Amino acid sequence: MSSELQDSRERLLVAAINVIRVKGYSATRVDDIAASAGVTKGSFFHHFATKEDCARAATVHWSALSGTLFADAPYQQLTSPAARILAYIDFRISLLTGPVTTYTCYVGTVLHEVHDTHPALAADSAASILQDAVRLEAELTEALGPGSDAHSLAIHIVATIQGALLIATAEGGSHGARASLAHLRRYLEHCLGDAA
Repeated sequence: MSSELQDSRERLLVAAINVIRVKGYSATRVDDIAASAGVTKGSFFHHFATKEDCARAATVHWSALSGTLFADAPYQQLTSPAARILAYIDFRISLLTGPVTTYTCYVGTVLHEVHDTHPALAADSAASILQDAVRLEAELTEALGPGSDAHSLAIHIVATIQGALLIATAEGGSHGARASLAHLRRYLEHCLGDAA
């Protein structure tokens, strides 16, 4: 693929993420994505057969971007897994700035809307959300030791983060989301105990 084609595809994926986070999946039209990307509708269909194909590719793109964001975050330099978990929550809180649609979770937004109408897109979105739980589970197992309930605690963390983002959307701001994640951090301090 030429660099120009790759650039237009990348712009379409970013546009899909941004537009869908604002309008929702059903209300977003191909024309909206193309206009936001600054390309023609024909260019959209050169890269994607349907809006759902684009949204699914955007899920992969989102997962890669968020994976890089968290892999490169400063808390990754901490040597203690418990300290990394707490600093991860601090990092998530630090992301709650600006307009709500700039920090809401693309895959969470999509999954809420399409869970029973677009099974493939829903499965992609769920897998993206749950990959964060897998990473957290590994950190929690290292911090708490084998035999701990790291899996359910990782799911709880991800559920709380997704819920906090939903509250931010409902409130139109980050106050409630920040409070929710601060409570989560205090709970994790208790769970991690001496490991923290």
